[in-house]
Amino acid sequence: MEKLLKNFSRYDELHYGFQTDLIRILYYDLPEHYYEQYSSYEYSKLCTILDGEKKVRINKTESFHYRSDEMILLPPHSSVEMSIERQTKALVFELGDELIERLEPVVGEEFGLAEKATVGDVVRCGLKSDEMDPVVKAISRMKTYMAYPGDSKIFLVDLAAQELAYHLLRIRAFRLSLHNESKHPVFRAIRDIHSQLLTLASVKELAGSYNISHTHFTHLFKRITGLAPLEYITREKMKLASKLLQERTVTETAMHLNYDNISHFIALFKKQFGVTPKQYQLSRTPQDSRI
Repeated sequence: MEKLLKNFSRYDELHYGFQTDLIRILYYDLPEHYYEQYSSYEYSKLCTILDGEKKVRINKTESFHYRSDEMILLPPHSSVEMSIERQTKALVFELGDELIERLEPVVGEEFGLAEKATVGDVVRCGLKSDEMDPVVKAISRMKTYMAYPGDSKIFLVDLAAQELAYHLLRIRAFRLSLHNESKHPVFRAIRDIHSQLLTLASVKELAGSYNISHTHFTHLFKRITGLAPLEYITREKMKLASKLLQERTVTETAMHLNYDNISHFIALFKKQFGVTPKQYQLSRTPQDSRI
């Protein structure tokens, strides 16, 4: 039987969470001025906040605050010190060993990792980041399925749980590959794109520098990032543009990013952020009327 949990009693978690063979889902309604120490036990645990805020210290590292705009992925056997000042509602997903072990080799092979794509470190993810979009969608589907009547919801929740775990492992593998300076051409390309964003000649030349064809490089890049190389480069340029626009005019920003066609730059920016560069500026600094 499922119910809102008022503390981190392991007995209550085991008896009152929503549980399948692959995942356990726990709802918490924690009172104000609450302090607790708890463990992730043998599970990889995805922690989300529905309303409120937590201050946490994980594995005796530096403490930090997180709210509903961020998720925390804990590796197994993590220790957590938590305090909250106001009433906080949280939703936590415990991912079973069977689920992780089923997907580790799939993600490891996809990323060309010599080691398993395990959840080995604490991962903090902002919900508005592109990498988290499939995770957020999987959670949304899972919450919908939990409200279904009958036994079919167990099957559907497990499907969504597999999708959730797969994308979390991909995020972990992606970050691991970048951090460890993987020789995989896609991760070499990502590092080169970030370091040479304004001087890159073309995607074809980028692929050639890794001695692979443009077609094969594009296929590999999209399989791992979800974007074609040019789409990824454009997205990174638009992110930089959003920062430059705080101090520069639209024209200056476009020229700095090597867009000679201002209308084309405006169209790309609007596609990324849903507003024109000028509208973006006005929303940030209403008093600024520069063009």
